[in-house]
Parts: sequence; C-alpha cells; structure tokens
Amino acid sequence: MRRLAHFQLCFLAAFMTTSPPSPEFCLKEAKTQPTLGDKISDLRRCIQDFPRDPGGRAVRDQLVSLLIASNRYEEALQTYRFQISLRKPSGEPDLKLLELLLKTGRFTDVDRLTAGAPRNGHDFLFDERLVEYRVQALLAQGHYGNARQALDQWLGIHEREGLNSSRFMPDVRNLQQLRRSLFTLERTQGATGKALFTASVSDSLNHWSRRRQVPVVFFKLVPTDSASQLIGSSIHTDQTDAAFQKRVEDMNRGFEYLSGGAFSLTFKGSHSLFVKAQDLDLSSAYTNLLASRVHVHTIPPLYRRAGKAFVILVDYRAQSDEEAAYMGDGLIHIAANKLHTLTLMHEILHGLGATHQEWSALASEGYQFDPEDRGLMTFEKGELRYLGLEEKNRVLLDWPRVVAQHLNSETAELSTLNLRPTYALKN
Repeated sequence: MRRLAHFQLCFLAAFMTTSPPSPEFCLKEAKTQPTLGDKISDLRRCIQDFPRDPGGRAVRDQLVSLLIASNRYEEALQTYRFQISLRKPSGEPDLKLLELLLKTGRFTDVDRLTAGAPRNGHDFLFDERLVEYRVQALLAQGHYGNARQALDQWLGIHEREGLNSSRFMPDVRNLQQLRRSLFTLERTQGATGKALFTASVSDSLNHWSRRRQVPVVFFKLVPTDSASQLIGSSIHTDQTDAAFQKRVEDMNRGFEYLSGGAFSLTFKGSHSLFVKAQDLDLSSAYTNLLASRVHVHTIPPLYRRAGKAFVILVDYRAQSDEEAAYMGDGLIHIAANKLHTLTLMHEILHGLGATHQEWSALASEGYQFDPEDRGLMTFEKGELRYLGLEEKNRVLLDWPRVVAQHLNSETAELSTLNLRPTYALKN
C-alpha cells in the first residue's frame, strides 16, 4: 500500500512539472498527420487551447494557408477575419481578404472595400492588384460599365508611368487589353449584363458535379491563312463531329469512374470561328489570365453559352501551341495538339471547382502529405499521368474515393483501360 502511494505521488509530481504542449508543439504534430482533415483539426485544437498565446498567430496563418489549399474557402475566410481583427488597422485594403471574399462570392463586399481604387497612385503593383479584384467583383455582378470605368481611372494614373518603364510595361499592356475587352462587352451587351465569373472568382458551375448529361459544345478557331495553322494538326480530320463525339465518350468513361456515375457530359455539336492569325491572341506576352478570360467572353457565340454549357475553343493557330486554360463560366481554350482526354477532363474539373494539387509551399514549412494522393489535378513532370481525384477535390465535388490509375502518357485513351467500378469504396 505504501509502495502504491509512493508511485502515485511520483506520477503526480511528474505530471505537475511537465510543461503543457505549446503552439509550436501542436504545429509540429499537425505537420505529420496523415490526412488533410487531421492536420486541420489539430491546428484548430491548438488555436482553442492557446487563444492568447503569441505563437497562435503562426498557427492561424498556416491554418488559413492549409484551408485555402484544400478548397475550404469559407472556413479560411472566417479564420483570416479573426486573425486581422487582432491587428492594428492600417487603413489599406487587405489583398488576401479581398481574394477570399471573391472566392466565397461576397462580391458586394469587394465592391465596397475597393471603391477607392486606385488607392493611392504611388504604389503601382498594389493599385494593379486592387483594380483587378474590383473588376472581377463587378463582372461577377454584371456591371460591365463600372468595371471599364475602374480601368479608365487606373490607366489615367499609371498608364504613362508604366509605358516608360520596362518593368511595368507588360502590366499596362495587360490592363489596356482588359479595358478594350470591357469596352467591347459594354458596347455589345450594354453597361450591365449577365454575371461573368473569371480568374479568382468562384465559378457558377460548381453545382454541376452531381449532374448527368451536362452539355458540351466545340468551337474550332480556324486561321484564315493556312500558313498560320498549327503544325501537326489537321482541321479536316480533327474537326468532324464524329471525332469530337468520340472524345466526349472517352471523357465520360473517365468521369463515370471518378464520380461513381454522378456526372457525365453530352455532345451538343461543333461550330467554326474563322480568325486572322493575330486576332484573339490569348497567348500574347501582353495578355495575362484575367485579360484573356474577359476577352474570350466578348465573342458573341461564347458569351451566349457562358454558364450554360462547357464550351471548348479548339485553337488551330500556330501561336496556340501546347496551350490549355480554363477561362471561367465553362469556357475552355485549348490548342488542337493538346486535345487529349486527360487534358480536357482536367480543364472541366477546373470548371467544377477543382484546383491543382500544389503542396510545395506548405511542404517547405515541414508539412508531410500522402504521396499516393494523386489525380487529374496533379502534374508529374509537367504532365497529367493519374486518372483519379485528390482528397481535397473529391470532398469538394462529393465524389467517392477511387484507386488512382497511373497512365503512361497524358495522351492515353481511356477506352484502352479496364476501368472497374472501384467507386464502391467508402469515403
């Protein structure tokens, strides 16, 4: 009995002299957790246990980064708002807050917070980011005229300075192109029109992830001068409805496997757009992602279908070589020599809300991630090699867990694979 009492006293003394876990310890533990959900839970628990500890700021910062990388934007916004509430107000708009407001569809908040853009006239890059966020929020509300006026104001302050600087000249050219596209929208559709979702703005198609027979339409972007045609492409054989129909059927094999039958496409025809080689140059050095996306929306037949179908713009011009990009509202621009099943599925997944599997920034902070968590949003040496879906995207789309199939090449045809219905595995 005396020995037992002695043991209890020793245990109590050891317990009382052992320091409780610190935020640094919690952070270290979270980095080694096997799943995203476990990492996030550990960081949340750490914040709850140490609400006033100075080390909690680093934990909240990394929690926000992890939530954003995991497509959990609403949670990231709430955590970040709490974080900035602890800071001394600076009077300047917070660019990270604006991005999260855009991603969560709070466009009127972005409109209000950027009402003074350009903000100061002496910080070129800050003003550029600010006006781009403002333009995106205004377009998401269908306010084309107001978006164009915001660009007019920015260019009135920065255009001359930027054109005289080799560093800033590309930025000015980008916004000049964006302004021309906004003017075209205003002229053809009016000062207000339907909402357009571009760049960082949340997409209108994310509710399609559990819908079958989603329409897909192809537009062939054909150069009027045959000498400007993309080498290796054949408009006469590639542009047939039968060829596009076959491509859609091959994509449906993959989507059937990934979604467990929840999502599929249906071919709704193809059309041709004849353009000069220099027109609609989406790959120009003076065309950034936002300018390109808005420019595509100005094409009348694409504008009419935006948000109503997946519209694939197949570019047969030489300057489009190896290009592939999601343009928002279901619009996809792709070079004819990139018209592969996996590449198209990747861009369509972007339209459903999926994002790239990019952990490099968090990995540099010591986070460990499952190397087998790969899929169509994961690049391997610049190519798509896995028919599968990453955990963060699978949860977002509400699709089942499947075994990722490793393919030899991004050009692989899914009709050659034996895709068994492994989607019966539990989430």
